[in-house]
Amino acid sequence: MRPVVRMAGGGPALELPGAAILFDSAEGGGVRCISHAHMDHAGQAAGINVMTRETHRIFAARRVHYRRFISSPLGVRIKVQPGVSLVASNSGHMLGASMFKIEADGFTALYTGDMNTYDTILHRGAEPVESDILVIDSTYGSPVYKFPEREQVYGEIVRWVSRTLRDGEIPAFKVYSAGKAQEIIALINKTVEAPVVTSPQVFRISRVYREKYPWMSFLSVGGREGREALRDGAVYVSSWVDFTSWAGRRVRWAEATGWVLVRRLPEMEAHFALSNHSDFQGILSYVKSSNYSRVLTVYGYSGVLARHLRSSGIGAVSLDEKIRVELG
Repeated sequence: MRPVVRMAGGGPALELPGAAILFDSAEGGGVRCISHAHMDHAGQAAGINVMTRETHRIFAARRVHYRRFISSPLGVRIKVQPGVSLVASNSGHMLGASMFKIEADGFTALYTGDMNTYDTILHRGAEPVESDILVIDSTYGSPVYKFPEREQVYGEIVRWVSRTLRDGEIPAFKVYSAGKAQEIIALINKTVEAPVVTSPQVFRISRVYREKYPWMSFLSVGGREGREALRDGAVYVSSWVDFTSWAGRRVRWAEATGWVLVRRLPEMEAHFALSNHSDFQGILSYVKSSNYSRVLTVYGYSGVLARHLRSSGIGAVSLDEKIRVELG
């Protein structure tokens, strides 16, 4: 039997002789590799789940519990089935996020999960990993997605926050509760002399981040100190628009996501192109960083990316368009 990669519901699965490896939210039976702690990548809790300790801790903070859990420290080879091993490496997406390189009888396949090749205030970007097959995140796999330099976006955020605070108003961010929220907290901690207050869910997840980054400082809106800080002037971070005023202060809401390049939430007063994914050029650079014999694109603009890669002479297939690909 030749190795096969197929789409299995919400994620890809790798079928090997006598073994099956599921990635993220793929459906079926086998060992599941979970790349990071975002809910759209959470697989079924039943069965054996492989992930980093940090991913496991963040899921627990989100009240998702994986009891049959194998920790996959970065750079450590782990045997998951007879003749099959894996090595996790940093994907640059968020704390604990990892790519998985599967090794079986001379065959290798790399699954990136959501990835970011650019350094952030908290994390280093993903680095090239050699493999026969590359299964790559194409969330922003269209040429329309060209992100500004991160330092430029950071500067725009800091200036907006500082101006809003000077006006006696509360700058607030509607962002993903895991990953983006902590990047905003870290940026404010390092650049603005103002406390950061968070929603209860962001607070729980941020405490996991503080185990690695003990200098991070934040309060929960669920506590007295957090409510008093907002009353006196603070930055608020949440995954929801919780309120539009606080103790007589107007709350100005901003979004920070790569999607603002093509669509913006009308209720937001500021929009920042800050993403924890690679943009189109970042994805292309990663694909060209190693001599992969086959590239399989998944999620987002997978079809657009695969067609572009083929036009450049790279053997690429979109798993969203061809759900079963035989390899070898």
